[in-house]
Amino acid sequence: MGKDIQHIGVIEKIEHSIVHVRIVQQSACGGCHANSFCPASDSSEKTIEIEDRSGNFSLNEEVRIVMQQSQGMNAVLLVFIVPLALVVSVLAAVGAVSGGNEIVAGLAGLSALIPYCGIIWLIRNKLKKKFVFTLSKIS
Repeated sequence: MGKDIQHIGVIEKIEHSIVHVRIVQQSACGGCHANSFCPASDSSEKTIEIEDRSGNFSLNEEVRIVMQQSQGMNAVLLVFIVPLALVVSVLAAVGAVSGGNEIVAGLAGLSALIPYCGIIWLIRNKLKKKFVFTLSKIS
């Protein structure tokens, strides 16, 4: 499993074949001994829905969530790289056309994210099938 992304979580809810797992996502420096004093360290709780038809899991059980690293890289591409490239290219194009009007270029660049987010929302079910998480018991 060296090529996998793993998180430890707790099962919050099980509905039919959907298991809701709560994970704590920490920044890279979350394990530092000074993180309680540092404003750069943060953590947030996320709930991930995972399809599992095995019936081998129970509420409040600690489990491991696994995703292939290549899927994680594709997620980073969709969430960070493509929107950044979109904003920068619209910013540059509108800046050149508008004669260097930074306010118009900035608003256009940010406005370009609205249809992008709409497209991502429209294809969310297809993305759920592409980005697959698996559950495993912790030994």
